[in-house]
Amino acid sequence: MKNISFLFLFYLATFQINAQDLYFPPNFSEEWETIGNIELNWCEENINNFNTFLEESNTNACIVLKDGKIAHESYFNDFDLTTSWYWASAGKSLTAAMVGILQDEGVLDIDDLTSDYLGEGWTSCNSGGESKITIRNQLTMTSGLDYTVDDIYCIEPDCLFCLNEPNEEWFYHNAPYTLLADVMEAALDQNYTGITNSKLTNKIGFLGLWTKVNTGRLFFSKARGMARYGLLMLNEGDWNGEVIIEDKNYLQDMISTSQEINKSYGYLWWLNGKESFRLPGTTITFPGNIMPNAPDDLYAAIGKNGQILMVVPSQNLIIVRMGNNPDNSLVPINYIRNLWDEYEKLTCAVSTESVDKVQFTVRPKLVWKNVEIITNQDFQNVFVYDLKGNKIISSTTKILDLSGLSRGMYFIQVSKGNKSSTQKIIKI
Repeated sequence: MKNISFLFLFYLATFQINAQDLYFPPNFSEEWETIGNIELNWCEENINNFNTFLEESNTNACIVLKDGKIAHESYFNDFDLTTSWYWASAGKSLTAAMVGILQDEGVLDIDDLTSDYLGEGWTSCNSGGESKITIRNQLTMTSGLDYTVDDIYCIEPDCLFCLNEPNEEWFYHNAPYTLLADVMEAALDQNYTGITNSKLTNKIGFLGLWTKVNTGRLFFSKARGMARYGLLMLNEGDWNGEVIIEDKNYLQDMISTSQEINKSYGYLWWLNGKESFRLPGTTITFPGNIMPNAPDDLYAAIGKNGQILMVVPSQNLIIVRMGNNPDNSLVPINYIRNLWDEYEKLTCAVSTESVDKVQFTVRPKLVWKNVEIITNQDFQNVFVYDLKGNKIISSTTKILDLSGLSRGMYFIQVSKGNKSSTQKIIKI
């Protein structure tokens, strides 16, 4: 009994340490803790090279967060931390979060018909095609609307025709995405900037502005605002103890494959680590990962001219890049890959010293059936313990089926030799 009590207290203490891994800056403040180059094992020469790469690729702002703290922050072209810039299509990720928040509040449901909010005749579809399009189709780029029209940004009915049945095809069509804001405005009878600030950005300490540009909408904020949003996502929708995105199942769906046509696309988020991907402007499916050299659990919000927000849960890492077009491509996929490669070069050298922990995270933390171990390190064993310290599952795989467990708190330990780490999960 004494050993069991000690084991439980050890696991509890370990979890409390893990739970404090992320730092959150004060809301609406320029105060933000930093983490030093020595602790990160970054070399000054490599940092200079990284800044040169950023400047030469038309970057205006770049921020790297490690454990929520600023590891790197640089500005170019007369920009500073007070300058606002547009997110372009990286702002789609904000819209996805807003839909989840409003669904949790009972304002809408992603399986509702779009016409429930925009009324009949918001398209020029024939044969009842409009009546099959849902909010989910808008989130997943599977509306079936004709992408061969002259202007895929046009949201007027005479630009919107049905080419396919909903869910039959994936195409990066901006018009149905743009109309998600109209759906939310109709649901709440409030302008979209007000909805976004009151439901999300105010709660994590920054202000943003949605501006109508031609037929689209662009979100503007400071670079640190984008970094704050990345930190919120990294912490699974919670901000310094306050729950912002309540529905964790929706949040996980948002950053998981949303349909089988483009496996690298969630709800308006891009996903790494999948077997294939499609890109905007094409129906070609490419094999492999979007970012082959980056961790499989990386997910990203990506916008025109290289507006980028990367989130890497396994490394407690956020990378933000704002600026002008880095390489004159429609989708700067090669630049995104290069940005990651240049980030990795910041390290002085690969350390050969042993570490006393196996670095990992688990997803999701609120588990219904399966839980996934996210790590870049080799490991030998995965154990699941109950609150009494009893070992109830032993495995060597990254995916654990916990459907047979009762509801409650459990601890997952990942080990290799005499090195191990532990994290808490909740079975729901």
